[in-house]
Amino acid sequence: MVHAFFNPTQAAAFDALAPKTDSTFEIRYFHLHGQGGMSRTLIVIGTGGHSRLTNVHEGDWAEYKPTTPFGVMPLLTETSADGKTKLQIAESDSIERYLARKFGLFGSGSAFEEVLVNTFANNTQALIVEIINKFALVEDAEVKAANKRPLITDHIARWIKHHEEHLQAKGANGHYVGNKVTLADVKTDYVISMIQGVSGEELVSEEKTPAIWKVRQEMDKIEGVAAWKASEEYKSLDKENFEFLAY
Repeated sequence: MVHAFFNPTQAAAFDALAPKTDSTFEIRYFHLHGQGGMSRTLIVIGTGGHSRLTNVHEGDWAEYKPTTPFGVMPLLTETSADGKTKLQIAESDSIERYLARKFGLFGSGSAFEEVLVNTFANNTQALIVEIINKFALVEDAEVKAANKRPLITDHIARWIKHHEEHLQAKGANGHYVGNKVTLADVKTDYVISMIQGVSGEELVSEEKTPAIWKVRQEMDKIEGVAAWKASEEYKSLDKENFEFLAY
């Protein structure tokens, strides 16, 4: 039997809701940022705040896990403003790209800018995966310590070099494409925290990487983002994230 998330009957809901920006959104994930953090931020950007975002934190994951499409979260449920239409999406990458397209976060709409946004977003996502697998989820202290230097030299330093160069060449305006936020900016804002979880301010800071840091500064100027980061709910997620993933 086709899983409900993949049932073709959802096609009509996607046709109806994909162009809409007045929906409400539910992110089902653990009580931390993890792979759900960027989807939450995209919703906050797209809706101007977090009043239309509901976070459902799965308490009994062992029981709920078999009902999900791949046995993983996050999961997104979008509901129309009138409450009559719903759609569901699995997998963080699919959720993020759906939301980015919905809220116009792929640049001006040209094929070139969309490719650029995807290129830098994908490159940052590759670094996110490296940090998660080789540092954040490693419980053995000796293994984590042994992984740290190769992680920095082989992955983090290379990412910093290429991204700082691109952003500087663009005038260090805090955006990968044009003059407005895109999915690439959201991912960089997120990975800054991850890098600092590995190395503090040794590698990324306003002084050492001003163009990369400008991305974070511009993100915090967006309506709703600063308020979301200052909210008690976000701080609670922050606390759990640091305790579990060390960033």
